[in-house]
This record gives sequence, C-alpha cells and structure tokens, in this order.
Amino acid sequence: MSVRRWLLAGLLASALAGCRLTLDFPDHPGHLLLWTRPAWSRDPAWYDGQAEKCVYEATRTIYGKERRYLATAYTNKERVDPATTCKTDDPKGLEVFKHHWSEIVPTEQYDYRFSTMTYHRVEHAEPVKLTVSTQEDCGASFKECWPASSCFRWADSVYFPGAGRREGEIERTDVFAFADGLPLALRYLPANEPAEPQRLGLVPAQKDTHQVSWDLVSRRVRCTGRTTLELPIGRVEADGYELQDDAGVVLERYWFATDETAPMLRAMVRYEGPNGVTYALKSIERTAYWKH
Repeated sequence: MSVRRWLLAGLLASALAGCRLTLDFPDHPGHLLLWTRPAWSRDPAWYDGQAEKCVYEATRTIYGKERRYLATAYTNKERVDPATTCKTDDPKGLEVFKHHWSEIVPTEQYDYRFSTMTYHRVEHAEPVKLTVSTQEDCGASFKECWPASSCFRWADSVYFPGAGRREGEIERTDVFAFADGLPLALRYLPANEPAEPQRLGLVPAQKDTHQVSWDLVSRRVRCTGRTTLELPIGRVEADGYELQDDAGVVLERYWFATDETAPMLRAMVRYEGPNGVTYALKSIERTAYWKH
C-alpha cells in the first residue's frame, strides 16, 4: 500500500471509528528512520519459544528517600493484530518486540507497583503501543497510547485529586519514540559510533502515579563511546549513550552490552536518570517464565 493510499484509508477509518484504532500500518520504514535493524534482533534465540529476562539492582526516590529493589525486564518477539494491537497467533500479524518492566518498590508503609509495557516493530524499532499501570495502597492509575489512522491516541485515568480521566492525540513525527521504551529502542543504535546527536520527538515517561504530560518533547541522543563497567553481573563491555535536551544538558544515561550474541544480545546493562532512578544488570537468562 502506498503512503497516499494508507493516509486515505486512515482518514476513512478515523471517520468511521472516531480515530480509535488503526486498521493498517504503513508499509514504509518506521518512525525511527535512521535506525536500521541490527544483527542481535535477527538472532535465532528470539524464536526459541522463550523470553529474555533481565534482573536489575535498582534505585528510585519515593517520599524523598532512596529505595533499593530488584526490577525485572522481559523482552520477547510476538505477533500483533493491527486491528486490536493485541497478541495474535496469526503468522501474518505484525512482528514486534514486547518489552515489559515489572517493578515492586518497598516503602515504610506499603509497596509501589509499576507495570510498563511497550511494543516496537522488529524492523526499525518503531513504537507501536504503550501501557502503564501503577498501584499502591492509596490507589491505582492507568495510561495507554496506541496507533490510530494518522496519529497516536492516548488515554489515562489517575486517582489523585484534581486528576481523573483524560484522552487526546499525538501527531506522528519522523523520529518518534516512547521514553518508557528507550531501553529497547536504543539497542538499535549503531555500536560505538560517536556521531552527531540524533533528534527524537519523545513521549515523556508515564511511569508515574501522577498525571504526566503527553506532549512530545525534543531530545537528542549522543553516543559517548565504549567502556568497561563493573556490574552486579560482573565486568561488562558496553556502549554508552546520553539523552540530552536541546541545550545539551544531559538528562539520562544508558549503557548497552557490546556482546550481540545470546543470551546478552546487546541488552541494556546500566541506566542513570531523574528521580534517583538507576538500573544495574544483575542477571540475564532466556526462560519461559509464564510456565513457572
């Protein structure tokens, strides 16, 4: 389908369904146009019927104190029905990486629970879907973003006073990503190539119990070179990347393993970001965790 026909079909679907869900995805490359499919994403391990399970020693500031806990990230390939954006057994479904973070953060009174899932097209890391839920003893919040005909639709429901339910649209941009999906999407960047920073239109991180803006923010990704890290899993050679604002201020740092073979497959091994959030890889394995 040509881009013109796709847009016309999208407009018709929008008129009929109120821009609710897309009935088709464009045939041209994804929105991360400069990020070609790397070798690790083609590894046969992704078809072994299991998932990648990464466990991280993590920190997060809640109530003004640093909380230490274990965070788990699951990544696997699956097929998605474009009409529902849900998993399908149809071999013609859209092939995506499902990337899910499960985090339970203890505090003095009760635990905070974060479940954050993103879908990315395998070919180009194009974002497909985002769902975020948070639960703690005071209440629960839910946020979702999914593709519609010529935009992305979003909706959230937050329990805090003055919040409630909202919904809206995000215009597609040439280089577009979910902040919550960068631990998967940035794996697509070329290894150890300190090139000029690449610009992103970024949906702000929604992993928060409060309402967060859905307006795209301008960010730049810059490679900082190769280094050796001492991590809970041991010594790991990694490529570093910085996420900057337009003034060049560093907001977040990511490191990905240089090893593109199984089980490592260039996984994120360290992260440093706002609100005292850090992740340091403790273990990695391939497992059918849903059978346990």
